[in-house]
Amino acid sequence: MIPCPCRAPAGQGFFIFRKQFTGNAIHCMITAEKIRNENENRRGEDCAMMNLVQDTLSRFVSSGEIAGCSARILRNDEVIFEGCFGYADIGKKTLISDRTIFPIASMSKVVTVAGIMRLYEQGLFRMWDPVSAFLPGFRNPKVAKEYPDGSYEIVDAKGEVTMRQLFTMTSGVPYPWGDTAAGRIRVEKEKEYLEQGKPEPGTVEYCNLVGQLPLAFEPGERWMYGFSIDVLGAVIEVLTGKTLGEYLKENIFDPLGMEDTGFFVPAEKQSRIATLYHINENLRPDDRDYPAEKPAFESGGGGLFSTVRDYSRFAQMLLHAGTLDGARILGRKTVDLISTDHLTPEQRKGDSWDTQRGYGYGLGVRVLTNPEYAGSNGSAGEWGWDGAFGNWFCVDPKENLTCVYLTTNLPGDHYRFIPRLMASMYASLD
Repeated sequence: MIPCPCRAPAGQGFFIFRKQFTGNAIHCMITAEKIRNENENRRGEDCAMMNLVQDTLSRFVSSGEIAGCSARILRNDEVIFEGCFGYADIGKKTLISDRTIFPIASMSKVVTVAGIMRLYEQGLFRMWDPVSAFLPGFRNPKVAKEYPDGSYEIVDAKGEVTMRQLFTMTSGVPYPWGDTAAGRIRVEKEKEYLEQGKPEPGTVEYCNLVGQLPLAFEPGERWMYGFSIDVLGAVIEVLTGKTLGEYLKENIFDPLGMEDTGFFVPAEKQSRIATLYHINENLRPDDRDYPAEKPAFESGGGGLFSTVRDYSRFAQMLLHAGTLDGARILGRKTVDLISTDHLTPEQRKGDSWDTQRGYGYGLGVRVLTNPEYAGSNGSAGEWGWDGAFGNWFCVDPKENLTCVYLTTNLPGDHYRFIPRLMASMYASLD
């Protein structure tokens, strides 16, 4: 098995290749003037938004906290803010632009959810179907049952993992992280696999191998962020006979005009990829290679690349109940199902992230249920997700608004930045 490019703690869950870097030059630019020229009749709130959001994002960069970022906000189908700040590559003095390609990590999850929900609409699976009906590696699951003294034992699970549990992150299928016995077992098994010199497995093979490893807890017991959406990507391949990348291109990317989104970046576009920076190490650049051709394992949970404009079109489709510019991706009621909180109070106890305070969880997305507890001036019902490198997006049906924010942080440190962006954005609305 291979490590996955997911929202992992620093240094865990994926390979990191590094080189030393000195220097901390920062540059800021913004396209606000362009938007003013294109929209002469903009309402007063839009100017206020541009000022507040511009100042907040500019401060992220000018303070030296991050290397750069890009954001796009639409309200009532108009672009009311579009800004690019700082560098895509500090050493080369390459500025971030609306053409910059970002690894979006776990923001891939919502795309995969949209893709498989098209198959749900076609009646190809039911939410309570066992995953083993599509991936035999998930038959007869085991659980790594943990004890207070740190020991564990492998026991038979009381039931099988269902499709619904994958969507809601209550499956117990772990990432290869060290916070659970099951995650540590997976780390060791992946290490053994790599040491044997075996070829990288494809998406379905990889997920079947993961299915044979112990779960972190009984299926449905609690919420735990993990490998679940990647497994859904493998189910897409089984149900369609296509690779995940082919399926998403045909059913989402091409219909929405997302020309720079996919699981690899062709050689002619590689120079447009933003460099990742270790934000707690004086913006030391991370040195990693990105695929220029289709990878064997297409990670539906964390492997996509995209641009701020491409992903903004995806977010607008979700805001418009599954349809954008005549392209119907999902039905209205399906989007409602995705964006509704599905967790029970008992399941929610497993969710202790600062960024999830005041939020529930739908089908692969956070859902704001308690703005007061979240400390947010946003709207109940706002929903979306984020990614390991600091990326974030939201859909707000009440305000008819979407926001996409892409950046290059290691670690993502979302709680350090996203509440500040949200506060400035929502403070601008009348």
